Amino acid sequence: MYIKGTEAECLAYDAEVTAGENYTGGTIRWAEPIEIDGYHYMIVHDKYPTTLTTVTELPAIEDEII
Repeated sequence: MYIKGTEAECLAYDAEVTAGENYTGGTIRWAEPIEIDGYHYMIVHDKYPTTLTTVTELPAIEDEII
C-alpha cells in the first residue's frame, strides 16, 4: 500500500513513523517520497495507518527517450 499525496503529506507521514519507531544509527527515516506524474508516493507502514489517499501499487513509469 502506498500513500498518494503531496510531498508535504508524505513527509509528515514519514516524520510520524520515524518518531514512532525511534530510528537511530543507520536508519534515520521511514521512507523517501517518490514523485511520479506530479503526485508523491510513500509506502505505508503496517503499524501506522493513514487517512490519506492510498493505492495498492505505484503507477507505471514510462521510459523517457533522450
